[in-house]
Amino acid sequence: MEDLLFESVRYSVHSDSFDVAQLANYSLHLRIHQSCLTIGVYDTENNECLVLESYNYDTAQNTTALIVNLHNIVQKHSFLNAAFWKNVHIISALPSYAYIPQGIHDEESKQNILSLISKFHKKKDNVHVHPKAEETELCFAIPHELEEWLADMYSNSEVSFTHCTESFIEEANAMFGNVLHCYIDIDTILITKSENNTIRFANTFKYKTSQDLLYFVLFVLEELNIDQQEAEVVIWGEVDFNGESIKTLKKFIRKVSAGKRPSEIRFAYQFDQEPQEQTAIDVIGNMKLK
Repeated sequence: MEDLLFESVRYSVHSDSFDVAQLANYSLHLRIHQSCLTIGVYDTENNECLVLESYNYDTAQNTTALIVNLHNIVQKHSFLNAAFWKNVHIISALPSYAYIPQGIHDEESKQNILSLISKFHKKKDNVHVHPKAEETELCFAIPHELEEWLADMYSNSEVSFTHCTESFIEEANAMFGNVLHCYIDIDTILITKSENNTIRFANTFKYKTSQDLLYFVLFVLEELNIDQQEAEVVIWGEVDFNGESIKTLKKFIRKVSAGKRPSEIRFAYQFDQEPQEQTAIDVIGNMKLK
């Protein structure tokens, strides 16, 4: 299992300031995706990101498989199974989410919307509602089984839940304004566009190839009536910016750039090389929000 943990790591960066004896003074941020786990540790007193790590695993087809993947990492990890944290923030990168008009107040309507766009199950999932702008609410679902497992794992800490779009959209727009933002994961791409602090588009797509990524980006541009020659696209996530996927995008879209790490949080020199600046933006943004 130790070898499995080592082989699944995408990056693991620690500040010299990180002290495992001080975990009770740190906040833990876990971004949970069907295919990967990203870990962030934040020193709230010194406003410093102390740890960023990311791990791959086989794409979970159900909640039980996802918990098994997470369990395998946690049990062999050096500090994830620690009992005491200042607080624990769970960032869901699962596909069951929607931005809906605030005029929809009843729970059943929100559940029906989630059912239409994802594999939401009324008896197995718990719906979280976070008011956003004046006209929208973020609704996202997390499986009861996963919530219970996390609550049991971190029973001595306060556990909160949010969705990755919440911190990602806010951070991305704060740094780059009203452009098309693409967060690329192992097998999904989140595409979002805001105007005047109002979310105009936000959706997640499954992909397998570079051509799939290109198709979805061009599809969204067409849906938003944006000329692909004039479009500005900013890339985020744990993707090789010099890789085939980005090269394919650049063949059809002239203005493609990589995102940047927020400057308001402190980072030690260890973070200058890995991970790249455009990675873990939602984890880092969650540190600021919380």
